[in-house]
Amino acid sequence: MIYNDAALCPCPRGPARMSALSTVKAADTIDHADPTRIALLTPPGRGALAVVGVAGPRACNLADRLFQPRGGRPLAERPERSIAVGRWQAVPGAAGEELVVVRQAVDRLEIHCHGGTAAAEAVLGSLEAAGAIRQAWPEWLAAGGADPITLEARQALAVAAGPRAARILGRQLSGALAAELNRIKGLAAADRRPAAARLLRAARVGLRLTEPWRVVVAGPVNAGKSSLVNALAGHARSIVSPQPGTTRDLVTTRLVLGGWEVDLVDTAGGREDPATASPTERAGIARAAEASAMADLVLRVVPAGSPPPEPGPREIVVVSKADLVEDGGLPTSAAVTSAITGRGIAALEGRIVAALVPEDTAEPGLLDGPVPFTPRQVGLVREQA
Repeated sequence: MIYNDAALCPCPRGPARMSALSTVKAADTIDHADPTRIALLTPPGRGALAVVGVAGPRACNLADRLFQPRGGRPLAERPERSIAVGRWQAVPGAAGEELVVVRQAVDRLEIHCHGGTAAAEAVLGSLEAAGAIRQAWPEWLAAGGADPITLEARQALAVAAGPRAARILGRQLSGALAAELNRIKGLAAADRRPAAARLLRAARVGLRLTEPWRVVVAGPVNAGKSSLVNALAGHARSIVSPQPGTTRDLVTTRLVLGGWEVDLVDTAGGREDPATASPTERAGIARAAEASAMADLVLRVVPAGSPPPEPGPREIVVVSKADLVEDGGLPTSAAVTSAITGRGIAALEGRIVAALVPEDTAEPGLLDGPVPFTPRQVGLVREQA
């Protein structure tokens, strides 16, 4: 039940805290010089488990006033890394809640209670009423001596864009980047440059670990763009109709491809003669052009039987509706797909991931080790280059 690497995020204050403060009498005045600090270390909201951190030289003594462990042995008398199960009595005379307290160190505890808002707020409020100072989790970690990369990694993990991003950030939290930066500092200047250059190549992806890749689906009206989006998403996200021009605005679908989080954007189709479009449709076409210009990748969709265009930079040409044409009439250079039969959808997913993260193919293993993921870290690397 120990979740030391749980994703962390700030803890809001709410009515439950005021209720606890009004029913628990403070035992001590707050020692601002060396206070007991508390913070919610797991995301607020629904969940099976919530973790409250308690730190300071009197952390155990303060918690012992509110916690009744099974067996009666106080937290202050237990060894480090020990686990105690018992009842937390946030309100005097109330039944209390069964929970787990882990004594991580002489001056640090983790309280594991039920998830949701009420249970964590009851624990936090009772500790605060007893003299602790509540902090946001980054402040709590920093005051405990966490180094900048650790703080940045935990903040990034809270909003990691997909499982691949989370795994990369987890390795940096475990010390991969810090160890490599220290190693580079000890190298001779000639050896430092290639090592720093490798980190800078990895940083292109590292700087995107908290932000989904943006893939825009563009093409003429009635080319099958919305059907392609639905096929990639695995459900009917965009409205599909045989009537041209059904999509008038940008429709964004978030999904995970190859472990990476991707925002797939369905757009209004272009027309050979823009004058035939309504004002609303023309506005949608303009938004589609703007979205394509800002995208990480564009899927340029054309229906089977139409000549495929030459792909531009950051583009994959996709032939749709392959089920309507004999194989001999399909191009070999484009991604051939059918939303009806599922043909080519899995292969297209692979091409999208390869285009977004070419490092996996061009330099295997680059993202498996140290990866800078903030501008501050990139600046540190450039100093060594």
